[in-house]
Amino acid sequence: MDQKRQDEKEIIYVPAPYPQMIEEDEIDLLELWNIIWQGKWFITGFTLICTLIAVYVTLYVLPVTYKSEAVLMPTASKSGMGKLSALLGNLPIDLPGGTGAKTDNILAFLESRNLQQRLIGKYNLLPVLYKNHWDQKNKKWKVDDPKKIPTVIKAIQSNALEPSFQVEKDKKSGLIKISWESEDPKFAALMLERVINELQHYLDNEYESDAKREREFVEKQLEKATKELEFWERQVPSKTLTLSKITRERLAAQTVYTELRKQLELAKIAEAKELITFKVLDPPFVPETKYKPKRTLICAVTMVTSGFLAIFLVFFIRFIKSAKMGEEEDKKLRR
Repeated sequence: MDQKRQDEKEIIYVPAPYPQMIEEDEIDLLELWNIIWQGKWFITGFTLICTLIAVYVTLYVLPVTYKSEAVLMPTASKSGMGKLSALLGNLPIDLPGGTGAKTDNILAFLESRNLQQRLIGKYNLLPVLYKNHWDQKNKKWKVDDPKKIPTVIKAIQSNALEPSFQVEKDKKSGLIKISWESEDPKFAALMLERVINELQHYLDNEYESDAKREREFVEKQLEKATKELEFWERQVPSKTLTLSKITRERLAAQTVYTELRKQLELAKIAEAKELITFKVLDPPFVPETKYKPKRTLICAVTMVTSGFLAIFLVFFIRFIKSAKMGEEEDKKLRR
């Protein structure tokens, strides 16, 4: 009997809050939905107005731009390496193969201020970069203060080319992609061609590697050694110049000459290894499809964002009203 009474007590005092919690949650969700439903016209109107503004901005405010792209492939130069390899024999000297350093050097130039200065100055890009300050009809600046007139240095310091000219490197393939954005599709393709031409000119005429400087130094020394050897080969014995001295000096000059010839061939190989070349894998093209603005994406994002913002405003307004009502009731109770 005692055991039965104990079991009954246990059964009687078991709490059952779970159904009540479900009921409270359902009530809360219904209240939230009622708040949203009461503010449906505000939410709809606010979302519609924001979306229409986004449509207007993308159609009449944001400029239409086009993007032209080109892909460069750094290559390992092997010109003349067959003959030089035959001269090397079994010497443990690596021949050119990798393109990692070449890619880095090309990237360094494409991202340099040197290229920016060439493009802006050589092709007169200041009126294009600062078109709001340029009077196209009268071909002069609209700025009255001469100190505020745009210059090449100011354009470089403010990164004026950054929105238009972009350089990217594919880490896996090592390819370099360059792109140019402009409101004129033909101008975008033309500027990429100019960038490629400037890069080629720099590599052919201005780029000077350590191996090239070493090769030029060895050539100068070899020229001096050749003259020295020819001098002693022309000498004949005399009272002041004995045959043994002539022979000794000629052999010394011959040794220096032979060693420098070997160094020159090695320097040529080293220079060939550092020779930077590239191929235009994908040449620049005149784009036919606009790149920006992305109207559909902008309008869709605006609609979704404004919808959530409108819902937040509805709850926020409801919260403020509830707070004011609570304050008024407290005042009445105090009275």
